[in-house]
Amino acid sequence: MIYLGLANNEKQAMVAEYVRERGIKKAFMLTPAKFAIECPVVEIIEYSSIIMYKTFYRLLQEIDGSTLVVINECLRTQNRNDLTYNCIRHFLAQTSHQLIFQYLPIIDGFNDFLSLVDFDTHSRWKRETNQTIIEEASIVCAEVAPIFNRVDIGVSDSEISSYENEKAKLIKNIGLKDPHTIPRNLYLISGKAKLQHIRSDRWYIGRNNRFKLSSFQTFRENKYPNAPYAVFEVCHNFIDFSDFLFLSGQSIFDFLVAGLKIDEWYFQRCLKWIEELKRVYSAIRQYQKRS
Repeated sequence: MIYLGLANNEKQAMVAEYVRERGIKKAFMLTPAKFAIECPVVEIIEYSSIIMYKTFYRLLQEIDGSTLVVINECLRTQNRNDLTYNCIRHFLAQTSHQLIFQYLPIIDGFNDFLSLVDFDTHSRWKRETNQTIIEEASIVCAEVAPIFNRVDIGVSDSEISSYENEKAKLIKNIGLKDPHTIPRNLYLISGKAKLQHIRSDRWYIGRNNRFKLSSFQTFRENKYPNAPYAVFEVCHNFIDFSDFLFLSGQSIFDFLVAGLKIDEWYFQRCLKWIEELKRVYSAIRQYQKRS
């Protein structure tokens, strides 16, 4: 069973109930460390250690038909043939007791969700790319989609000039570098314009705290106790934003947008990602109506 959109306390209660009702004596939770949940009789297996020989072969020996395997927030790559995913499939093939928890069903796009379907169906349709295979999975879905309240920030002529000069320089020197280097670097320029909007009585989230703000956190931290946060600047990789959504428990954000083309590009990119997220939820609802 795939469970989408659950908070930690809900997951914890569900694992405890499953263990109690089925008399489970041994369980493993495969999870990135920052998402780990303490539960009775459950051993935490850190995601990055799954592919290590000592972990992989031990679990192959210990998992049997009476073992519960909990897959917790393990959608970490878009590659369905990823080595860690393949190791997880081997574990799941040895038991019928499994719980799959994922806060959001995608990283970037619809096909990401098929990796979770592979886990739930013991990879019977692993080579199938038709998105209708989600009909073969058992899914319980609590929809979570962020809402961005746009806050427009004006920019000066000198800031526009600096932006255009930097863009020309980046394009000229891109060479064989990753083309995503250009938007990543250009986006940092608008930070100075946004400083005028910073308030001392609220917290902000962004890529790095280069301005030494006292109420500021970045996207790769393990805890976010100061919600609600305003988006000072958004991360380039959506998986980092997904992690932040789950760890902060926040879903509605003020989103600062400076009057530069790169800010508009990032804001529209985020809106398209939300639409893709909603498309997956819509497909799941349609499947549930038919089943």
